[in-house]
Formats: sequence, C-alpha cells, structure tokens
Amino acid sequence: MDVASREGLLDWYSRYARDLPWRRTRDPYAVWVSEVMAQQTQIATVLPYYERWMERFPSVDALAQADEDTVLALWAGLGYYRRARTFLQAARLVARDGWPASADAWRKLPGVGRYTANAIASICLGEAVPVVDGNVKRVYARFCADDGTGPRFERSCWEWAERVLDRERPGQMNQALMELGARVCTPRQPKCGECPLSRPCAAYALGCPTDFPAPAPKAEVVERHVVFWAHFWGGKWGLRRAEPGEWWAGMWCLPTEVLAQPLAEEFSLGRFNHTVTRHRLRCVVAWKAAHDADLAWFSTEDLKTLGIPTAHGKALAIALRALTDASEHDRMAVGRESTA
Repeated sequence: MDVASREGLLDWYSRYARDLPWRRTRDPYAVWVSEVMAQQTQIATVLPYYERWMERFPSVDALAQADEDTVLALWAGLGYYRRARTFLQAARLVARDGWPASADAWRKLPGVGRYTANAIASICLGEAVPVVDGNVKRVYARFCADDGTGPRFERSCWEWAERVLDRERPGQMNQALMELGARVCTPRQPKCGECPLSRPCAAYALGCPTDFPAPAPKAEVVERHVVFWAHFWGGKWGLRRAEPGEWWAGMWCLPTEVLAQPLAEEFSLGRFNHTVTRHRLRCVVAWKAAHDADLAWFSTEDLKTLGIPTAHGKALAIALRALTDASEHDRMAVGRESTA
C-alpha cells in the first residue's frame, strides 16, 4: 500500500466512520470494554450492552469491586460467557497493579490476546502495533489476492498489517482497516465502487473479490435434543450453577437432559431452537414438579438479578408463560409445597 492509498483510507475513515461511543474517547477502560464485547459479536448487538455496562460499571475500579453474579447477569445474552469472567479477573488485576503501559504488558492479563492488546495500545497509547481481526483478514486477502488458509495465511495477514501501518496514526489506521472490512469490503456483496483501496486492490483488478479469502472448512453441525426441566416449587424456580468445563460455566441454569429423541408432545410446555458453537439444539421445556435439595431456589423477581444464559432464559420464559396461563388448580398441582 503506497502513501496515497494509505492517506485515502484514513481520509475515508475520517469522513465515514460510524459514531460509536468508544471512539469518542481514549480511555483504555472504555475501549477495552468495547473490544471484549465485540469479539464474535455484531456491533448492533454490542451497543445496548455497552451502554448498560458503562452505566453500571463506569470505571475499572467499579468493575473490580463487582461480584461475578452481577457481572454475568449484565452480560447475559451476549454469549461466550468466559469473556465476562476473564474480563472481571483482568479488571481486578488492573485495579490493583495499574494500567499496562504497552501491548506486551496488556497481553499478560487473562483473556487479552494479541489483537485486543494491540487494539488498545494503538488507540489509547499511540503504540505502532497492527491489529488483525476477521475484517482485516478479508481486506488483506482481497488487496493481495491471497487465497491461502491456515497458519501461513494468518502470519501473512499480520505481516501485511505491520507493513501498511501508519506509524504516526496507528490507532486510526487500525480502526480504518477494520471499518473498511465491516462496511465496504463485506463478505458477500463488497461495495468496491465506494472503496478507497479499489485502485491498488488485486482482487478488484481480477474482477473476483468474493473469491477471496478462501472459504474456511465448515465444521460438522451436531444436532441434539435437549429437555429443559422447569423445577417450580413453593413459588420458586430451581436452578443450578453450571460447573467449570460445562456449557455456560458459572451461569445459573435449569437442569437439562440430552435425549435420544424428542420428548413426547404431551409433556411439552413449548419448544425452541438454539445454537451453541457447532451444536444445534432442539429444545423442549417440561415441568419437573418436585423439590430438589441440590438446586438453589429463586423467586421470579430474583431471576432478573441472575446471570442466566439466553437458552435458559427462553426456557424460563416459556415455563413462566405456561404457569401464568394455567388454571389455579393446575398451578397448585405444579408448584404446591410438600406437606409430607
């Protein structure tokens, strides 16, 4: 990328970049929150979560003093809950030891990899380090007509991002490349006529930008039939905290069971589908009218304060709706307290 192309990209970014709240500041905490939330998540989804998070935890010290349940409750719905737990761990270290002063120092924090460390360091510290995310990979692959895959392709992306980096404005350059990939150099219908890099772009010259990058091999999708047991007793819901190594570890969940085939319709309160990584879950919700001493019991109002994964939130909503719609006789049958 020559100087004119770089200047054209930076000029495009200054004119057309989205006005996102974390771009109005160089506060490392605000930028860090946005980077953690935006991993594998669309910006449109992130925005309301970001606003609520910054209102509840406006500083790293405020976050460091929070308990994990409160953090997970605010994170619920964003998925990849391990991000929230490691973010909390890292925030406590920063509150204790102070802010990292370089990308290398950032990478010593739990959950902070090369991309996140370089993004924060370039934007907030002005350190001349490149970033490579999915958007930058796509821009690179088309700009250089590189149809490689695997570690070699990854390495080439980083080397290219290092070469084209504007040393005086690294944060702007990194954000410009990511913004270009997100809004112009899109996966299926790139807007080449609007692209400030179309002139030197090799894939554009070849007339086949969507041939790059090479498609990643698709992971095999595993389908599972899962029943979510809605334990309701004495006006309270029975939940368990998922163990380390389980899906949704640390979150409050309904007891679940994987079935060889779908639960019979007469036992179903409702059904929905949910995807977890490469697993497609065919979910059904059913009553379990029994008190289980191994569960923790919460009122419906209490549920609002807990970190509950999206799938379990859907299941609880179905069970609550079924309970609300049931006759008084049926409600007593489902949730009466034991007199034994």
